[in-house]
Amino acid sequence: MSPRPPRRPRSTGPPREGRSAAEAPDPAPDRDIEGPAAAPVEEAGAAEAAPSDAADTVVPLTRDVPLVAGLRAGSGAATGERRSRAARRGPEAGDDAEHLAEHSAEHPGGSTGGNAGGEAEEEPEQRPEAAADLLAFPEPEVVVLRRRRRRGALLVLAGLAVLLVVVLVLVFSPLLTVRQVQVEGNDLLTDSKAEELLEPALGRPMPQVGDGRVAELLDEEPVVADVVVQGELPDTLRVEVTEHPPVARVHRDGQVEYFTAEGEVIRSWPEDEAPAEDAYATPEIASDAALDHRAVFETIVGVLGELPSAARKSMQSATADSVDSVRLRLDDGRTVLWGGEDRGAQKAAVLAALLESDAEEFTEVDTIDISDPEAPVTR
Repeated sequence: MSPRPPRRPRSTGPPREGRSAAEAPDPAPDRDIEGPAAAPVEEAGAAEAAPSDAADTVVPLTRDVPLVAGLRAGSGAATGERRSRAARRGPEAGDDAEHLAEHSAEHPGGSTGGNAGGEAEEEPEQRPEAAADLLAFPEPEVVVLRRRRRRGALLVLAGLAVLLVVVLVLVFSPLLTVRQVQVEGNDLLTDSKAEELLEPALGRPMPQVGDGRVAELLDEEPVVADVVVQGELPDTLRVEVTEHPPVARVHRDGQVEYFTAEGEVIRSWPEDEAPAEDAYATPEIASDAALDHRAVFETIVGVLGELPSAARKSMQSATADSVDSVRLRLDDGRTVLWGGEDRGAQKAAVLAALLESDAEEFTEVDTIDISDPEAPVTR
C-alpha cells in the first residue's frame, strides 16, 4: 500500500452567503475527501471549497449496488460505494475515506488492493458454498422410517414372489414325477394289493402325493391304520404302513378270516394256506351265536380288542350267547367270565394282573369271574 499523502490545509475563505462570519459553523476536522470523486466540483469552476461537514456532505448513492465481481468493471461505482461507507461511518472514518479515494485514483481499474479488494473477490465464490450449506439439512426421522418400511415391504414381496415361483415349479413341474412306489411295514396287506391301490400315484408330481392322498388310495383296506409318505429323489415314493392288529380269527366255509377290533375282516386265507395259530394273537371265535348275530360278534371282538397282546396270546377262544355273556377260554383250560362291554379297560387290567399271578387261588381254579372287576371271584 502506498504511503499516506500529507493533509491539505483547510480552506479559510469567506463564509457562505446568507451567513455572517460569526454564524458560520466551525469546519469539522478531517472531512475533506480528495481524489477523483472531487474532480467534478473543481471542473464546475468553484473558486474555493466550503469546509466539509458531516451534516453538509452530500454523497450520491447508487441503489442496489451489487457486492460481486462487478466492482471491477468500473471504478466509479466502487469509489462511490466506498465514499458512501466513509460518510456513514462518521468523522472518525475520515482518514480511511481519504485513503480509499486516493487509492482509487491511483488504480482506476477498480482494484483497491488489501483486504477490501480481497473481500470483494472472495464474496462471489463463498455464496454458492453458503447456499449449499443451507440446503444440506438432515431428513426428518419419519421420512427415514417410511423409506425403511417401504424398502422392507419390497424385500418381503420379492421373497414371496421367489417362493411362489419355486412352489409352482415343484408342484407342477414334471421334473419330480413319481415313477415307482415302495411300500414298507405291511404284513397282512400284500405287496401286490398295495401296488394295485397306489397305481394312481404314478406319473404325478411328487409334491402332489402326500399322506392324505395315499391314505385315500388305501382307505378301502381296513388293515391300514396309518401311513407316512416320504419322497426320494428323483422319482421314488416311499410309503410306510402301520396296520391294525388282528384280534380274532374265524374258520368259516374253508377260509380263515382275521378280524380287527371293529369287526372288519383284515384278510382271509384258505385253511391250508393260513398262517399258524400262534403267528398272531387271535383267539378263535367258534360259537354259532357269535357268527349268526352281528351284535354279539361285534361285542366279542370289542372285548378282545381291550386286551393287551400278551393276554390275547394266552387265550384259545372266545364265545358268547348274548352281548352280556362273553366268555374267554385260556390255553391252560381256565375260563374267564367277562360279562358285557362295560368297564372294559378296568376288566382288562384285572385280567392281566391275574394271569401274571402265581398264587394258587388263581392258578388252581377252573373259573375266574371278573364281570365285577372290583370284586373278582374264583371257583
